[in-house]
Amino acid sequence: MTSWELQRNWDIVRYLVYYLIEDLVPPELITGRDVVDFSAGMGDLSEYMLSHNPKSLTATSPDEVPPDKLIGTLGFNFISNLTAQSMPQKLLPNSADLFVARMVFQFPTDQRDNIDVDGMLKQVFEILRPGGEIIICSHEFTQLSDMPEDWDQPLDDYLMTMPDRFSGAQKEQMEGLVEMIRTIGLPPREGVHGQTGFGLKGFMAIDSFVQAGFRIKSASEIEDFTYPVGISKDLSSKREYYQNLADKVFSIKQKHIQSPAYQDKYSRPTALKNIMREIGKLHYFVSIPIFRIHAVK
Repeated sequence: MTSWELQRNWDIVRYLVYYLIEDLVPPELITGRDVVDFSAGMGDLSEYMLSHNPKSLTATSPDEVPPDKLIGTLGFNFISNLTAQSMPQKLLPNSADLFVARMVFQFPTDQRDNIDVDGMLKQVFEILRPGGEIIICSHEFTQLSDMPEDWDQPLDDYLMTMPDRFSGAQKEQMEGLVEMIRTIGLPPREGVHGQTGFGLKGFMAIDSFVQAGFRIKSASEIEDFTYPVGISKDLSSKREYYQNLADKVFSIKQKHIQSPAYQDKYSRPTALKNIMREIGKLHYFVSIPIFRIHAVK
């Protein structure tokens, strides 16, 4: 069985689109604790968290492909075929101190592209011990067009015709966003006026946390999801190029995200702008914000 990540060449793409390691989970939240990495993907975040000596680390996946580097590692447990709806069947109540879900909550948890953030948080609340913490991150909701005449079109028609309503650099950006949506598999979302877009609404997510019984410790935009336009068309013929690009982009993000300017949320926009300037010299990217929520039971 091939995983979702491998089908989409996530071994390369992941290092192009975000950093999300230290800026997602600081080391002091990991050491000596029972940690769950929900829908762990290729396992790079699990590998990072294991390096900071948790008491235990459980990584989950909705399919059967484990993170190759981590199998057999002391303190590491892998649970396959675990979906958003099946958490209570395989994760015991009051069994975790930290639950991490990286770029998961904005994807469908049931049919017809519906999401159930409230239902997921209700399950996580039961899994965590009192005082346990949860960290999630998601694409911030981004509307594709503010033209009311577009909003009621079927999504495929909308994505096909919408870029032609623009010209020049705006059209290029819209074509890139449409490619990203199709390639990553982002489901459509409606804005407050019914606009078609994608991503999770931060304020609604915060309300869901509060309603589920969590106390919010912090909520902020932390970095951008950066998609290299054209990769869906030419990755097979330019695999070495994109591998080298991924190494450079990840290094640039690491440099800025670990800088003092990034740690201050008020100076962070300048650090993020510098990231975009540097990677933009290497390739054309479209980007959308990623927000992070950290809460405690």
